Amino acid sequence: MTHPFASSQAPISRDPYFFLSYARIPSTEEERSREHPDQDLVDFHRELCRHIMQLTDHDGSEAPGFLDRSMGIGADWERNLKTALATCQVFVPVYTKRYFSREWCGKEWDAFARRQARQHLTRPYTVNAIVPVLWLSPGHLNLPPVAEAVQYIHPDLGTSYLKMGLYGLREAGYAIQYRRAVWGIAQTIVKVAQQARLDPCDPELFDDLRNVFEEGP
Repeated sequence: MTHPFASSQAPISRDPYFFLSYARIPSTEEERSREHPDQDLVDFHRELCRHIMQLTDHDGSEAPGFLDRSMGIGADWERNLKTALATCQVFVPVYTKRYFSREWCGKEWDAFARRQARQHLTRPYTVNAIVPVLWLSPGHLNLPPVAEAVQYIHPDLGTSYLKMGLYGLREAGYAIQYRRAVWGIAQTIVKVAQQARLDPCDPELFDDLRNVFEEGP
């Protein structure tokens, strides 16, 4: 049986298929002796990568999804981050309460937006390759103008996902709905990547990044 995405898959690549942009949760004193405070998100990233490997022919030499788990210090960290933003196919911001108050999250968004803007100069009809993920329900979020302009409601992910977000589904015990939403997000990422065909860029394009969450409409 031919997979519905098979006819238009991108060439085999070791570049990250998607960039998972998120805001870290600070560790409480009690949590420091337990699992990582972002373990739920790490699990989501792993599940998403597993689906992407099934849906694409990514070579798997590196994880198909970039997830920064370092402390965000030093030139190597920033260079690795910018390289991933310059080569990934899809930008996946995880909408949480903290996300829009973090400077580097706003800068990551700016970097990917610049890359898309450059491609629009030669291919103006390129689709938007930003695929937001609702970690919490929309009622818990205060979206800045730049995020309000991006579609995040995907009915095929299920009404429970739209009402509760992924974290809400997971914590409330809606395992089937959670898995269905993660699978749907993976399919959306692949579909958007195939439609956008975003070209890589020189990371120097990101030399003077701004926190776009602080900007008005």
